Amino acid sequence: MNPNDLWWQTLADGPLLLALFDAGDRLLQANAAYRQAWGLESEALPDWIEMVEAARQAGAGPVDAPERRSRMAQRGYEQAWRDGRRLWWVEQRTSDGGLALTGVDISALAGPRPLTGQLLSTQAGRELLQALLADPRAWPLSVATLATTADPAELLARIRGEDGCMRLEDGRLLVMLPSTGPAQAAALGERLGALLLTEAVWGETAAALLARA
Repeated sequence: MNPNDLWWQTLADGPLLLALFDAGDRLLQANAAYRQAWGLESEALPDWIEMVEAARQAGAGPVDAPERRSRMAQRGYEQAWRDGRRLWWVEQRTSDGGLALTGVDISALAGPRPLTGQLLSTQAGRELLQALLADPRAWPLSVATLATTADPAELLARIRGEDGCMRLEDGRLLVMLPSTGPAQAAALGERLGALLLTEAVWGETAAALLARA
C-alpha cells in the first residue's frame, strides 16, 4: 500500500483535520474531519476564497474572517470557530508552492474560561460549552433550556458556580449542568423551571447539542 494512502485512511475521520492545497490555493485533498468542519461535500475541490465565503453564508467556519494565506514556510495559530471550538492550525508550504494544513481541537486544554456568575453571550457560551464537552471531568453533562421570560439575575443566583448560563440567539436562556447525573439534572431543571432538559452525547460539538436543545 502506498504510505500516503495509509496515512489518509488512518486519519480519515480525525482527530486531526488534514488538507492539502495547490499553489493556487485550490483544495487537492482533505480528510473527512476537515470537510465536515468546512461543510464540504466528499468530492468538492473548491478554492480557498470559495470555501471561506460558503462557510460564512452557512454560519460555519471560523468566527473571524481568516487572514490571507501566508507565504511563510511554516506557521501555527489558534482560531475560534462558530461552533464553539478552539482549533490550533499548522500551515506548511510544500516544495511546489502548495500548502499542507493540520488542525487539532484544543477546546479542552487549560485556558481562560468565561467568568461564572454572569450571563454569557452566545459566542462565549458556545466556547464554554465546547470546552465542557471535550473535558471528561465535566461528564455526565446536560443543558437546560428556559423561556425568554426567565430572569437571568434570579437564575444566576440559583445555579452552582461551575454551571454556565448563556443567552441563545432566539432569546431563550440555556444553563449548562456539568458533572451532573441525569436524575440530579432533571431535579435541577425542574427547580429552575426548564422547558427542556437535554443530555449531551459524547463526541458531539456544541453546535450539535444546541441544535438538539
